[in-house]
Amino acid sequence: MTHQEHAHDDDSTLGRLYCQLKRVAALREQMRAHPADQQDRDRLRQWQADRLGRTHRDLLESDRYGPAAEFFLTDLYGPGDCARRDADVMRVMPTAERLLPESGLKVLAQAIELDALSEELDYLMVVALRRIDGIDPITPDHYTIAYRAVGEQARREHQIALVTELGMTLDRLARKPLLGATLKLVSGPAHLAGLGELFSFVERGYQVCHQMGRANEFLETIASRETAIMTALFSGDSSVLA
Repeated sequence: MTHQEHAHDDDSTLGRLYCQLKRVAALREQMRAHPADQQDRDRLRQWQADRLGRTHRDLLESDRYGPAAEFFLTDLYGPGDCARRDADVMRVMPTAERLLPESGLKVLAQAIELDALSEELDYLMVVALRRIDGIDPITPDHYTIAYRAVGEQARREHQIALVTELGMTLDRLARKPLLGATLKLVSGPAHLAGLGELFSFVERGYQVCHQMGRANEFLETIASRETAIMTALFSGDSSVLA
């Protein structure tokens, strides 16, 4: 079955990709219409990125895991805007379908789903923080109160699961020796087709996982730490944010 034949099947990789893109495009549009929301969301994201940096400092400083930790904690979840990457996907999907293998499309689908989910949860956090005492500065206590007020435990769990899922897809990709050559081969055409941003995202993910070797232990470490922090925050313990 070709990509085109199942492009509109919601269970297919492409179906999932299109569905998440529509979701994320609507969220981005809402942000653009409200600059104050975007500003507060960026402030929150920077605060959360700093917290991730503290929690996983050992991984970021490790020779083996450093580049992968940078990719998962900064590329995937940073204060920056992924709008350009997401807009690229919408515009060049027909070309992406031809140039990227199914597993490459799957990486994009998972990354954009994670993007949309993070965007939604961050917006709820911004609203909750404003109700408490504004968003500047954010304190561990205020963050914890807002986190509990937002709730959404199932979606928080799904957010952590998505990081693991994306990591496992990249891990499988990185163990296909021919794929590295394929990515190099289509790199030129991809950049010419306007797929530069997207393509380097998949390529970077491939490289860091290839360099790291088996990703299981790395992904389990991130997931178990983040799950422990989530559980502590839901029980009102802000000390885990220090």
